[in-house]
Amino acid sequence: MGFTGKKINTVVSIGIGGSYLGPEFIYEALKTSPIGKVAAGDMKLRFLANVDPIDFTRALEGVDVESSLFIIVSKTFTTAETMLNARQARSHILKHYEMTS
Repeated sequence: MGFTGKKINTVVSIGIGGSYLGPEFIYEALKTSPIGKVAAGDMKLRFLANVDPIDFTRALEGVDVESSLFIIVSKTFTTAETMLNARQARSHILKHYEMTS
């Protein structure tokens, strides 16, 4: 469940390099598997792996903050690009809740 009690149906994975590629490779391998499709149900997975503002907008297009889980994937949590995207995602989430309160 998300912060407001909505069921989580979208995961946004934020990472750069290997922190992005590993999860995306697994996703790509399993998304065509009949077992993978059944296991995923209505769950969606988005990837944010670029600091370009257009990519940020594209990755979150149509994503409902209240039914989404944002995951920061990083070995050290010091990679500048990953942390920039993490801060941008945090701002996006906070802005959403400021507008709805």
